[in-house]
Amino acid sequence: MTNSANFELAERLRAAIGSFVRRTRECAGTPSDARSETLGLLDRKGPLSAAMVAKARAVTHQSARKVLSDMEVGGLVNGEPSPRDGRERLYRLSEDGMVELRQSRSARTRWIAVRLGNILDEDDRETLAAAIALLERMASPGPD
Repeated sequence: MTNSANFELAERLRAAIGSFVRRTRECAGTPSDARSETLGLLDRKGPLSAAMVAKARAVTHQSARKVLSDMEVGGLVNGEPSPRDGRERLYRLSEDGMVELRQSRSARTRWIAVRLGNILDEDDRETLAAAIALLERMASPGPD
């Protein structure tokens, strides 16, 4: 496959995944926002400071700090002084934050499962399973 063909395939893949994610969130009633993105980030990466959240989400430190503060007041995260630097706070998911995240993920998974059953036949589902394995391989650490 030529570089041009790889680029075209990459663009189609990017667009399809983006459309799929947006449609799933819309139909499952779980729109993406700063709070949901931060919940997912804390779940995947563990305790993080506002600066780490800002860097990972590509937002300003002030924006990340405001979201984390609101989430702490709302009981979705717990903040505590960093063992390395007591002036810095590390945030982790609270039980309520984990429940909200699980409910959101479950709603999206249910919507996807219904679509799989309604739209794809057995051969399509097998093809999709093979494509998922390829995506997992592409997403794994390794040489770029």
